[in-house]
Amino acid sequence: MSYLTDKFNIFKVNNLKPAISPDEFMASILGRIGVIDSKSEGYRDDELERQRDLSIKFHWGHEHDFGTFKVAGLMKNRHILLLEKFLEIFPVTVESFAGKKVLDIGCWTGGTSLLLSTISGYVTAVEEVKKYADTASYLMESFGVNGEVISQSLYSLNSDEFYQVYDRVYFPGVIYHLSDPVLALRILFNSLAVGGDILVETAGFDSDEPICKFEGNYLYHPNGTREELNRGGWNYFKFSGASLERMMKEAGFENIETHWDKQINRLFAYGVKNRQVPICKAGLSVPDIR
Repeated sequence: MSYLTDKFNIFKVNNLKPAISPDEFMASILGRIGVIDSKSEGYRDDELERQRDLSIKFHWGHEHDFGTFKVAGLMKNRHILLLEKFLEIFPVTVESFAGKKVLDIGCWTGGTSLLLSTISGYVTAVEEVKKYADTASYLMESFGVNGEVISQSLYSLNSDEFYQVYDRVYFPGVIYHLSDPVLALRILFNSLAVGGDILVETAGFDSDEPICKFEGNYLYHPNGTREELNRGGWNYFKFSGASLERMMKEAGFENIETHWDKQINRLFAYGVKNRQVPICKAGLSVPDIR
């Protein structure tokens, strides 16, 4: 058992806050899975054919053994695997998380946020899908985690409330789903205090050329039918390491490192905010951004 697996194993039913009934907790968790709900996400009926299945139907993110019951997740134990990869690849240690305010982008059902809470000072989790944000928040409250969940788009973090607040941004499995990755990176750059850093993981490909592959969000059904709402995929971009590095540089990051991992065929990146620098605003989709 790895150190991080051991840390994550504290999230068992027997460690719930006293006010939370184990039976009610299990009923609440299991009752969410498979629920189809588009109205709470703000989708009109005529928009549904173009939306992600994961936004409409509740799918559990990372697998979790709560002690008295288990929940299988689409991402299995990747929350542990990816954090271990970051620690292996970049100048980041478990100890470097201690006492830090961490911004966890795209928290899904909260597995990564819970894990980060065991090694950091405070976790702010961001999730645009309301049903997942509600679940991550429920988990944090049930286990007394020192953190919060914000049910908003990453792009809405462009305000004084989030300016130079965090010490580390944790950004795995999200940037390739975004239509505007440079803007996203700039918003996250601005959210960091000077001296803060970012950890990025994404779909990509192994190339020394600064190129991206655009896929887009057209419907396709590799894993099921429209009625089953279990399609995979839905990526905007895939990146080479050189292209991601250039985007991070545009956003203001320095000391950038990228790594193509041949074991899992994914791209990892790291960058530091050494100073608050301006961004080129020509052609920028939000020209008044800091």
